[in-house]
Amino acid sequence: MPLYNHIYGYIYNPAKSLKPTFLRLLRTLSGVFVIFALAVFFASCGDSSKNPQRGALPVSTIEIAQANIPLEFEYPARLKSVQSADVYARVEGILLSQNFKEGDIVLEGQPLFQIDPKRYQARVTMARAQYDSAKANLDKAKRDWERTEALYKQGALTIDTYDNALYNYQSAKANVDNTKASLDDALIDLGYTKVVASFTGRIGMRRHDIGALVGAQGSNVLSTLTQLTPIYAEFSIPSNDFYYIRDLEKTNIIAQVILGNDKLYDTLGSLNFVDSVIDQNTSSVKARAIFENEKYTLVPNEFVRVKLEGFEAKNAIAIPQNALLQDSQGSYVYVIKEGKAQIERVTLGKMLKNGLVLIINGLKSKDIVVTSDLTKISQGMPLTSKGSANPPPKTTPKGQNPATPSTTQK
Repeated sequence: MPLYNHIYGYIYNPAKSLKPTFLRLLRTLSGVFVIFALAVFFASCGDSSKNPQRGALPVSTIEIAQANIPLEFEYPARLKSVQSADVYARVEGILLSQNFKEGDIVLEGQPLFQIDPKRYQARVTMARAQYDSAKANLDKAKRDWERTEALYKQGALTIDTYDNALYNYQSAKANVDNTKASLDDALIDLGYTKVVASFTGRIGMRRHDIGALVGAQGSNVLSTLTQLTPIYAEFSIPSNDFYYIRDLEKTNIIAQVILGNDKLYDTLGSLNFVDSVIDQNTSSVKARAIFENEKYTLVPNEFVRVKLEGFEAKNAIAIPQNALLQDSQGSYVYVIKEGKAQIERVTLGKMLKNGLVLIINGLKSKDIVVTSDLTKISQGMPLTSKGSANPPPKTTPKGQNPATPSTTQK
């Protein structure tokens, strides 16, 4: 009889339909099922004993390695001339000529303005005549003194005559010095009628027209002269960055200017001043870099950015920023220890442009830091490393782009 007839009969009349043959079949099938279930159970137990991490979450990781990490810093800065000075009329007179074009580069010693010199030439002539007269009087007084001294030694003259001759000689000598000083003063004033550039730089707009009276009170500034090369870039260094700088030789630091259009200025500079105190109002240190500006590309008072290179963090640790997590207690990362996730609190340092961040403390060499699936992880969760989807960053030479730390991808 077919099997389904047995089953049908058992459902509607179990006492009559359930025959010994069918009962044996059910016992056989039950035994087979029990044996199969036991085999699967023991097989799974054997697999779990060989792989205790079965069911662990696969994550990307990096292995921490300490390294000397080149650093760079970038700060807003303002360009400033090495020196800028007003051009003064140092004597009073009529302005006769202007010997430059406004905005031109003028050289040191180049004539800029001419003030009417006639009155000062006359004073020089007068002072020179007085000087010549004083020298003639000195010659006569000297001869009289020499004769008087000789006759006095012979006893032919009295002491009064001797004293008068000596007095006349000394007075004539002092008068020569006095008239010589007056002549020098007159020559200086005459020289001031020719206004020259005291250094090489760009001349500004004139303040007075030709024919105007200059040198009087309130009208003595003729123009402004500004030195353009070299040129300073002044900026402030935050106190958190200052400790990288204070122990370094400034000659090892490379400075670059980033212009307003984000292009690099083509000439490297150097750091030539770092203040010795921290400003209590801004918690920063004043600093200054200097750049050659032969093409006069840089302009005083222009706002730029200064990039400093040549710094190095010794035996430092850096990790990708995407490995960081935050909570109410601060920053932390997940590390794998004994196959399980463990929270490590970290203190952050400088953020690097290549997506890394310096770790001041909290991690050590050989730590395995998790960099993926962070939202799926909790303390004590089983983890296994699956490697990294991104290749390790390449280190670039110092003085170019910021180098990346030495980290081994797992």
